Order: sequence, then structure tokens, then C-alpha cells
Amino acid sequence: MRLRKFRVQGYRCIHDSGEIKVGDLAAFVGRNESGKTTILEALTLLNKDTKLSDLDLCDEMTEELKSEIKLAEGDFVLNEKETALIREKFPNLQDIRTMKIYRTNKHPRVQYDFGEVKISGEASKRLNSWENFVDRIKSFVEAMPNPIRIRVDTKFLSAPPPRTREVFMDMMAEFNNNIYLLASQEPQIISEWKNIYQDLESIFDNMLIGTNERSALDNFIEDKLHPRFVYFSDYKKILGNIDLEEFIRETKGIRAKGLEYVEEFDKAETVNNLFYLAELDAQKLEEAQNSPSRLIKLLHTSSRRLSERLNPAWKGDPIHVELRWNPGNVLSVVISDVHRDGTVTNTGLLNRRAEGFKWTFSFIVNFAAETQKAELKEAILLLDEPARNLHPAQQRGISDLLKGLAGSNQILYATHSPFMIFDYTQGNLLVVELDKRRHLSKIYYDYWNADDQTLIPILYGLSRGLVESIVDKQIGFNSRPVIIVETMSDCMYLNAFDRFLKDPNLSMNPLNIVAAYNKNSVMSLAIFYKNHGYDTFILLDNTEESRKIASELQSNEFKSVQMVFFELSGQPKLFIEDLLMDDDYLYAVNQTYEVRLRKEGYVTLTKDQVLSKGKKSIIDNLNEIWKENQHLGWEKFDREDICRYICEKIVLGETDFLSDKTKDQFRSLYRLIAERIRQNQNLGIQSSAAGNR
Repeated sequence: MRLRKFRVQGYRCIHDSGEIKVGDLAAFVGRNESGKTTILEALTLLNKDTKLSDLDLCDEMTEELKSEIKLAEGDFVLNEKETALIREKFPNLQDIRTMKIYRTNKHPRVQYDFGEVKISGEASKRLNSWENFVDRIKSFVEAMPNPIRIRVDTKFLSAPPPRTREVFMDMMAEFNNNIYLLASQEPQIISEWKNIYQDLESIFDNMLIGTNERSALDNFIEDKLHPRFVYFSDYKKILGNIDLEEFIRETKGIRAKGLEYVEEFDKAETVNNLFYLAELDAQKLEEAQNSPSRLIKLLHTSSRRLSERLNPAWKGDPIHVELRWNPGNVLSVVISDVHRDGTVTNTGLLNRRAEGFKWTFSFIVNFAAETQKAELKEAILLLDEPARNLHPAQQRGISDLLKGLAGSNQILYATHSPFMIFDYTQGNLLVVELDKRRHLSKIYYDYWNADDQTLIPILYGLSRGLVESIVDKQIGFNSRPVIIVETMSDCMYLNAFDRFLKDPNLSMNPLNIVAAYNKNSVMSLAIFYKNHGYDTFILLDNTEESRKIASELQSNEFKSVQMVFFELSGQPKLFIEDLLMDDDYLYAVNQTYEVRLRKEGYVTLTKDQVLSKGKKSIIDNLNEIWKENQHLGWEKFDREDICRYICEKIVLGETDFLSDKTKDQFRSLYRLIAERIRQNQNLGIQSSAAGNR
């Protein structure tokens, strides 16, 4: 049974999630305290044994909660096997392929809605139900002669329905003995009882609970088919040495007084999971300590099992886990790295390892054990931050683990990590955002409309293709040249003016333009592209800082021809903005800052006002004007705001403010880039020819 849609209302910070579609492996992404954990916990309300607390009800919905509302509801799709099971028990019903399960604030149990399927609510004697079976036994007893009837023990008929075949058969065997003991001389009674008793096994196999078709169906679904929501939240860390006496006391609920102690040994569950994976019993381990050979064999076998069960989820070189017995009933967890050539290194106690390693190890132990304990199959797993504190490589290991479990289970999980997002289809990536004004969560699956801050991990995840294009050399050797630019503004100007000029001989189309995150990342990004086969160029500001970058690039085997500085007619220009005529650029500045400038007494900034600052670049001159007016709240001049304005006007075709001189100066930049590409290609051809001689 798979969850396909859900809705949460009136639960903690969720006022109304709306109807949310989910896939088989769905990630919830959102900022801290947006409500991701609340969503997962709300879905556990659909478990048949979950208890609802009044503290979980939404404080802002007191009035609405006076009436009955569905706190959590889910639309489920049944598989063919589940539909067939219902058909076998209820042959008169049309096939049930979907159902809604919900829990309200007024009813203690989960409830079911089968849509348009017609189900009778009237009592029916035709049902093979426990209630009808009880009535049949009562009728049989009531027909006995009074001296026998009053001695028959029928207390079991008023007990709850038996939950297992064994309980049922034991109960009826005892009743059978009672009948033969009291009525052995009454052939009529014995004959009637034989007719009932001979069909007991088939009666139990097909027995339902309920007085009518509707109640019997509800009870059958709850008992046999109700989906399980399994929630994983806190993953505690294992330390290197385990005090077995302390652990055994803890597992028995015997705790020393004091909060400090409770926090210190709040890892008993995790140690128990370690023992579970190793198939190791602490009591048997203590018993074996007086027999060295038996102890060695037990620990060796357990260590091997543990290593085998942990390595499938462990990325990088495999590890070997060894459990060692020490005096004082202390069990040590010793970890070794196993390399591809078979060598084993770095053997030592787990608590000698880095915190991230210990956390990763503990998480995998917990998750692997809990999933195996639950015998997870056709369950709905709810995981809160499963990749917390993990290195990206280990996160990929956890994602592989989730994908494996998703074959027979449905998985919903909350994450902040781009490395844990691997399915971008609607329903498999859900965004959670917080309405700060009302402190209520909103959930939706059209994640591209999310708040920019919420989108950050999603966008980083979507950019993994770009990373792969860098590290795959075959892609690099077969791709267009790359030009690295220092800022996003450089990238926007190059693309916008390329569109504006419409000159196929000077187009940027033969190039991939890649914007560095900042100046500090230009060199490393360029080296990555070059090392992976790309014909790489770098477009640099004509500043001292950028010249240092060029010097570092040359020391990393970049040729001078691959580095392009802004210039005009052989004269250096500091920034790309210096390729625009001053009047053209100031028009954009005045339009962008119109309100602020007028408020402070400037009708517009003129060219003379700007040039009077005496700097080498119009950007430096504007920065100086803004600095002088900081006391008036001007803050800092933002080049990107002006870039956005100019590029937007180019897209809209509103470019009358751009002069022919500005167009010519950008053409000269494109000619310079094209010439450098040709020069580098010629150098490559000459180098190849020289190597073939």
C-alpha cells in the first residue's frame, strides 16, 4: 500500500498543508524550523496505535478544533495482492483499489473511507465473523438440556476476539474437552458439536471481526493491511569502549540518579543495535568470559557479521570492525581501514576516530539495525535528517541505502543537504516554508516557486551536472572553449550584449561562460576546467588583485594568451562597466536610484559630478560618492543592481539609452576574445606538429 496524497490540519505549526502529492522516495526541503519534522510526525498519526496528545493541536486553531476535523489524512493505492485479499474475504464487494485513512481530533482510532464502494452497514448473519461464531456457539449451548447447559464454561465467549490461530485453537480445544466431559452420553449434542469443530481451522482463517460488512471490513484492514509508518529521528553516537555492566543495567531500566548520567549513557539503544547486527547477546558474552576459546570464537563470528552488514552502506575504503574483550567487563569497538590491495591500516579504538567518522558509523549501525528489526516491507519510512553531519561521500552511501529500501517501502525524509536530493520529479521533492506572520507551515511540490533561501540546497543539487561536466575529461575534450569570468555581472553583460549586437562573427555562442563565485575561486575553477580537458580562458578585471590571479595561473601552466584583461585600443580598463560610455552607464544609475537621489537633493548624477572624484573607473567614482553619503543612509553602491537594469532593458528591447560607441566597445572585447581563442588553437597545432617530428 503506497501513500499518494496527504493533508495535515491543525497539528502544531501546520494550519492546513493543503493536498500534497508524494512519490515513493520523497524529500522534504526547508529551512530550520520550517516544519519538516512536524510533517513527518503528523503522518505518524495515521498509524493505528499512535496516541494523540492535546499538546499537539495547533494553538492558533482553537475555534476550528471545537468541531471535528481531520488532523491527518492520506490517500493510498493498494497493490494487486492487497486488493485480492479483500476480494477473497468480501466477495460481494467491488474491488477496492484505493482508500483514504484519516484521524480526527474527536475520535481515538484511525478511520477509513472507501470512496464510492458500496458497503452495507446492516448486521448480517452471513458474515463469517467472530460475533456470528459466538452467536452460533451460544445457540448450540442454549439448545442443551438444562443440567448440562448450566455446567458448560462459556466465559471465553465474552472475551476479546483471539488474535492468533494458536490462541483460538487452544481455546476451542479446552471447550471441546468440556463438551465431551459433560455430554458424552448425549449423541445428539456430540454429533452437532462435531459438525462445528471439524471446520474450526477454516473458520478461523476466514474469520472477520464485526457485526456488519462495514465494521468487518474496517477491522480486517486495520488488522491485516493497515500501512506502517516507521519514524527515525535521533541517532546516538557509539563510543569506543562499552561497559557491559552499565549497558545491561541501562537496558533493564536501572539508571543512576542525576541528569548528567542520563545524558552520558543515553546510548544504550545504539549499543543494543550494534549487538543486534552482530547477533551478539550481552548475557552470553559475560557467560563466555571464563572460556577463552569460546569467547574468541563468539567475538570473531560477531565481528565478521558486523563488518558484512555495515560495509554495503559505507562509501570509500571498506572498514573492518573487531569486537575485543577487556578486563572489567569492557567491550572495545576497534576499527581498521581495508584498502583495495588488501592491506589493513589505521587499526584502533572507535573513539580515536574523528567525530564525523564516529557519527557516521553510529548512524549506519542504528539505521541498519532498526530497519532490519522492523522487518521493513511495504512500510512507509519517515526519516528526519538522515544525513546529518555526514561527509558528501557518506551521504551518497546513505542515499544508496534509501534507494535500496525504496524497492519494497515508501520513504519520506527531511533534509538540508543537496547531496540527499536525487529525484526532482513532482511529488518526490517537497518544499516546506514557514509563514512567519502566523508561524504556520506551508507545503507544496512546485518547488521552483519557493523562497530563494529555501531553494539553496535544491539549486546546489541541480548543479551536480555542472560538477560532473568538469570532472569528466571526455566531456571536456569534446566541448566548446570555456571562459571563466570573475563575477555574475560579467557573465550577464557578456550574454546580454551578445544578444544585443546580434553579430554572428563576434558571438559568445562558441563559448561556455562560467561565473566564479568570487575572485578567490577564479584560479581553482580555471585549473579544474583545464585539468579536465577544456580549452580554458579567463576574463579578468584590470586590477592589482586580478593581476595576482593571472600570475598564479601562469605558475600553473596557463599561457598569457589564455588570460584576457579588459582594455580599449590597447589601454587598460579596470572593469567591464568601463566599456560602457559614461553617459550610458549613468542613465542606468539615475534610473535605478531615482527615488534616493531626489530625496537627497540630486536631480540626477551628472558626468562632471562623477568624474570630479578623480578615480580611474566610473565604478570607483560612484563608490566614492556613495561613501560620502553613507551618513544619509546610502550604504554601498551595488554594481549588480545596475547590471540587472541594463540587461533587463536589453531583453525588453528598450535600449535607446545605449550609444553606438558603447556597442563598438563591446564589439572590441568580443574581437579580443575571438583572437585569443584563435591564437591558442594555433599554438596547440604548432605544439602537436613539433611533438610529431
